[in-house]
Amino acid sequence: MLQVIIDFGRVYIFGHPVNLRIYGYGLMLVLGFICATYIARRRARRFGEHPDVVVTLGLLSLVGGIIGARLAFVIEKWDEQFAGRADRFGEILNVTSGGLIYFGGVILAVVVVLAYLRVRRLPIRRHLDILAPVVMLGLAFGRMGCLLNGCCYGGRCRADYSLAMRFPYASRPLLLLDKGANDFGAASVSPVFSHQVAVGPERGGLAVDDLPPWLFLRDSNGRVFRNTRGGPILKSPSELTTEQACLAADLRSLPVQPAQAFGVINAFLIAILLLCFSRLRRREGRVFALMLILYPITRFALEGIRGDNPHNLIRLELTHNQYTSIGMMVIGMVIFFALRYFQPGAGLFCSERAGADEPGRQSRTKQRKRRR
Repeated sequence: MLQVIIDFGRVYIFGHPVNLRIYGYGLMLVLGFICATYIARRRARRFGEHPDVVVTLGLLSLVGGIIGARLAFVIEKWDEQFAGRADRFGEILNVTSGGLIYFGGVILAVVVVLAYLRVRRLPIRRHLDILAPVVMLGLAFGRMGCLLNGCCYGGRCRADYSLAMRFPYASRPLLLLDKGANDFGAASVSPVFSHQVAVGPERGGLAVDDLPPWLFLRDSNGRVFRNTRGGPILKSPSELTTEQACLAADLRSLPVQPAQAFGVINAFLIAILLLCFSRLRRREGRVFALMLILYPITRFALEGIRGDNPHNLIRLELTHNQYTSIGMMVIGMVIFFALRYFQPGAGLFCSERAGADEPGRQSRTKQRKRRR
């Protein structure tokens, strides 16, 4: 876990504080976009399409994906994380520190991409096939960001589980240049640690009595502040003294499943499988359809080891992502088999479209010259 890569502190511009930080989650999003764009351009050339088009599609899907994923997260966590905040608007816009729901981003990104391809009259199925593997590649980097941020964590597991992970109270920045901060800098309490303190030992969490008393917010009478659900409220790492921060650096959560690491491996494997299937496909559009089938199946399984959303498969109490996975998988299967009734190809290639448009361009040029 490494929430903040570099913490430069803050500067004041015209009297307004501006924080200068590089977050691990945001850095992974940028690296994922760069790698995905590079591979998408190579695939576009191989598929006979213009590489610049996929760059535009990548930018549109990035913006649409982040907005859609953030909106889905805000809607789901409104009462828990946003309703009582003073700077509500600023918290909604703070995506660099995590808080995105992947399916929300996929839905809006696909809508934006389809609209662009439709307006430009470009072959939709071919471009979706180009983008499908790189979407999974981008997801892999996103899950790396989740691991660095500590969000999307796994559920409790046995202490002797060889792959178990223990998250810290908060993470120290890789490079701390803010001389006025303690060792944690601008990092926040890890979501796993905060969750286990909130649920308490009766639900498999941490006991308040086992933690240092100075770790909690207290009123003037020494009573611990509690949230709307009755859970104790932890101090922000920035509120600890230098000595307390040194002691808090040794605090760890109870062991949890490595959900983020499994998510990274899963996304990479699907991306490789889609790249291989691209060479075998006989109908354009099936690579994208296969992605809509494979990812929901694996996501449904991964939700079973997640600890950030309540679920119980035996009692058919599913998470919102599991319901979405079922719907997306059905849509993917329908598209995959329905493509047999369409033409194998999606239309003319880029060079063929350019050649077909050349007579029309020459005619329009002659008309303009006559008008002059």
